[in-house]
Amino acid sequence: MRSYSDQDILRDRAPLRDDHAPETIRHRDDEQTHLASLLSPDVAGGIVEVALVHGPPGVGKTCTVEAVIHEVDAEFDAIQTVMADCWTDHKRSRVLYTILEQLVGSTTARRDSTPADELLYQIKDAIDGPTVIFLDEADKLVDDLVLRDLYEIPDVRLLLAANNPHQVVGDIEPRVYSRIGTATRVKFDPYHDSELRSILDDRIRAAGVQSGLVDRQTLETISDRAERDARRAIAILRNSVDAVATGDVESITDDVISAATVSAKEDIARARISSLTADQRVVLDVLFESGPATSGSIHEEYASQVTNECGARTVRGWLGEKFQQYNLVCVLEDRHPQEYALTDAARAILR
Repeated sequence: MRSYSDQDILRDRAPLRDDHAPETIRHRDDEQTHLASLLSPDVAGGIVEVALVHGPPGVGKTCTVEAVIHEVDAEFDAIQTVMADCWTDHKRSRVLYTILEQLVGSTTARRDSTPADELLYQIKDAIDGPTVIFLDEADKLVDDLVLRDLYEIPDVRLLLAANNPHQVVGDIEPRVYSRIGTATRVKFDPYHDSELRSILDDRIRAAGVQSGLVDRQTLETISDRAERDARRAIAILRNSVDAVATGDVESITDDVISAATVSAKEDIARARISSLTADQRVVLDVLFESGPATSGSIHEEYASQVTNECGARTVRGWLGEKFQQYNLVCVLEDRHPQEYALTDAARAILR
């Protein structure tokens, strides 16, 4: 069997990473235009106080928002732009530290030891004009007090991205909800298969993949297996190309794509699990050890393993929405009362 090197089959592997920023954002023209109008001071009603971008994973929310923010940053010198990823920085103090660091560059504050109120004071001192703060994965915040912190700074305009808007605004205090809960919303719908194919085509050309290695039928199969999720589609493509590059196979067949799909789901699950809070990880570990179980029994075992447990409602929310959105947990519909189980991808990572 022939063994390829990366140089044989592609020029640049970076475009095959799902976190790579493409030169052109495909099939999101309307969303880009809407966001640009919300953030532009030259448009009537521009620079709204709060905007909420929402849609399921893998629909291009982050890359679209980042592209628009870079345009605003380049076009309007008077507007500062700051970004924080709440998936990795889900605590109030860590979000505030990330924002402060981007505003001032070097700081004497410490990410894990400087009190949140001190960080907030320094942020207020650093902001002296219109500032757009983009909180990606805002539904992963474990303390929504940070939304109030930022909203109450006069020159700050919040741009939030989330899979489920209810998880951002559902439980915030009334006086904050009156503004954030009524934020201008920009919805991102899942891609169609034809749109996924054009996104993958762009990646293939950017990576300089060997001509003929990925034909139209291959693209159609990958798009179908991705289930309208661009992140998963790109991961399947990358894993399929890697299988040829390492010499494991000579061409990309249906069997290769099937194996690449399993690996893609595990890759995404691994990334998600690595960024969970300590409590969320314990809940998954409980489910791994117990097998299918009700939310009540899961919470009971979880509570026995931690000192300051989250409430049953919070854990039920993780099981019922958050974990399912990221293909970590599924509901066993035929069980009464309702039971939850780990997906194959999550179980493969936790074992």
